[in-house]
Amino acid sequence: MDWWNISVFGIIPVFTVVLIFFVKRKLLWTAPLISTVISVIISIIAVPDILSEGEYRAHFGISILFHLAIVVLLTIIAYIVAHIIKRKQNNQ
Repeated sequence: MDWWNISVFGIIPVFTVVLIFFVKRKLLWTAPLISTVISVIISIIAVPDILSEGEYRAHFGISILFHLAIVVLLTIIAYIVAHIIKRKQNNQ
C-alpha cells in the first residue's frame, strides 16, 4: 500500500473520530463530514489528474464511498463507547 491508501482509509478516519471523541463528543456526527473533506483534499493534492481522467474519477467515487463507510462505522463505535462511559459515570 502506498501512503495515499494508508492515510485516506486508515489514518484520517481514525484520527478524526478519536480527536472529536476526546474534544467534543456531542459533535461526533461531524466526523464523517470532516474526514471526507480532508480525504478529498489529500486525494486531489496527491493525484491532481483525479478529476480530469475518467478512470481516476470512477475510482475516486468508489474510494469516497468506501472512506465514508469506514468513518461511519468508526463513529458508531465511538457513540457506543461514549454511551458506555456515560452509563458507568451515572452509576457511580
